[in-house]
Amino acid sequence: MYNYWEPVHLLATRAAERTPVAAFETWEYAPQYAIRSWAYAALHAWVPAIVSLAARKDYAFYALRFALAAVSAAADACLYRAVAQAVNARVARYMLALLATSAGLVTASVALLPSSLVMYTTTLAMSAVMFRTQLAAPRRTYAATLAFALGALAGWPYALVAAVPFVLEELFLTAGDAVPAGGRLRWLWQRWSRGICAALLASLLAVPLLLLDSLAYGRMALVPLNTVLYNVLGRARGTGPELYGTEPPWYYVVNLVLNFGAAAPLALAALPAVYLTAFRDTARFTGVWDARRAGAPKAGARPPTASSATSPVLLLTMRLLPFYLWFALLTAQAHKEERFLYPVYSLLCFNAAVTVFVLRGWLENAYIRVTRSPYKAAHTWALPACTLGMVLAAAVPGLLRAAALTEYYGVPMRVLAPLWHEAPQDRTLCYAKEWHRFPSHFHVPQHVQVQFVRSEFHGILPHHFERGSPAPAPPEQRALIRELDHALGWLWPWAPLTRTAPARVNEHNREEPDRFVDIAQCDYLVDMHVPGRAPAPAEPTYALQPEWDRVACDAFLDADASRAAASRLAGVDRLLASLARILWLPPAWVPQWHAPLQFGEYCLLRRAT
Repeated sequence: MYNYWEPVHLLATRAAERTPVAAFETWEYAPQYAIRSWAYAALHAWVPAIVSLAARKDYAFYALRFALAAVSAAADACLYRAVAQAVNARVARYMLALLATSAGLVTASVALLPSSLVMYTTTLAMSAVMFRTQLAAPRRTYAATLAFALGALAGWPYALVAAVPFVLEELFLTAGDAVPAGGRLRWLWQRWSRGICAALLASLLAVPLLLLDSLAYGRMALVPLNTVLYNVLGRARGTGPELYGTEPPWYYVVNLVLNFGAAAPLALAALPAVYLTAFRDTARFTGVWDARRAGAPKAGARPPTASSATSPVLLLTMRLLPFYLWFALLTAQAHKEERFLYPVYSLLCFNAAVTVFVLRGWLENAYIRVTRSPYKAAHTWALPACTLGMVLAAAVPGLLRAAALTEYYGVPMRVLAPLWHEAPQDRTLCYAKEWHRFPSHFHVPQHVQVQFVRSEFHGILPHHFERGSPAPAPPEQRALIRELDHALGWLWPWAPLTRTAPARVNEHNREEPDRFVDIAQCDYLVDMHVPGRAPAPAEPTYALQPEWDRVACDAFLDADASRAAASRLAGVDRLLASLARILWLPPAWVPQWHAPLQFGEYCLLRRAT
């Protein structure tokens, strides 16, 4: 949130006119580190900038989330069409049902994160990749390359891992080409030449990003390179992502099951299911080129000659592999976060849909063996019912999980709404232990200043952007930066803020004392009170102190206390208590569903007069 919503708030609103500046800067945006891209922030800032001209800032916040959702939906629609045309119509329908109902995509599609941008671009790239590559149709090559490159340059450079199967297919697999005898070398030269041209064209996307980030930082800044160097070389100097926590190897498996339900194991089972089917039922992937079979070409296309054709099983494998590669790469890393998996969320749904298609084929074959009647298999309700059951096993928990995330954890944004109506001019809103749930300055009126008070957290907190002397560029770059400022400086009026090197900042996640104000300076305070939990020494229960009045309070799920309460139960009761923490049901449906859950009071407090 601080890394992206706050810079966007700085660019899209009049935040720079305030003192202190109404936007927080993290150490990653400090010019001496420069591992976050201002180009990424600028790419999104125009939506809230337009909306904030005629509406409140919080409306601009939701407008941007709506725009991100629209982009995500458009990318998913492209993927659906491509899968329906190039793979299988049934697979496309199964995938669409999973895309529309997964809690993971509900979260990822509207998140202002580079991983979400990579999810959009990867989905668009795979929409082209679903078709077989061939020299007569270069559009696939250029479209996929540009999409993958945009995700890597403007989002995460690691996004290129998902492009590895695409590159291998482009360079080595005949796929849609019929290669004559003795023409292999000529064909390879044509394929490689096209791939190199596409890569060179895609590399031009780095130019505007490099220019904008260099304008912002006052030095030549290729942010994707800086990000890779920090993550790869950080351990040597005692830094790196591990400073922000590590997780066990099964972290992502559990996370995927929470967000996708049955779709998670189905996605992981895709390749084994395909190869087992290819071994036992070869006609399902070879020899039959029509819309009822996986691996079918576009309608009307003819398959290549048998001598040069790439196996449809291998082609399908190349479309399933990106999910596995990304999952394996992240699992191998010690530092794990849910957002890291966002880039392959759409591909997870595709993999799961392929598994559902394959399992339906198994059921169909079993039904025919039992009834000895293909006619009955084509008209029975049993097979569609089984397929629907598999899809619903993923869709229903996904919808209930999405509802749980909103109902249980949506309070931090809602609780600030009264500030727009009751806060007088020039007041201070403070956060203590709830610092990490501050939903950005978009939810705070322009005249309300946000500060931190001490808590039990001893890592580095963000600070307000500072106006000061710009950090000097390296001597060898000064002339170039002067020319860049002379030619394009008008594009970046925020240079006095973005080029200032903070005096107290570090990359070691160490506390900086200047981040805190005395509690006496706070007019409003956000705090959470958990009944029955003893307060920590630096985190008193402000909601119970007489000097604070409650302005707005709402229930917020205490996940740790709920987990502990469930562990004290046994058998079915324990299972139901665990499910209640994950899934939301209307109280009218199951009155006792929420009984085992432990809630705290998330409150906006006002200093008593």
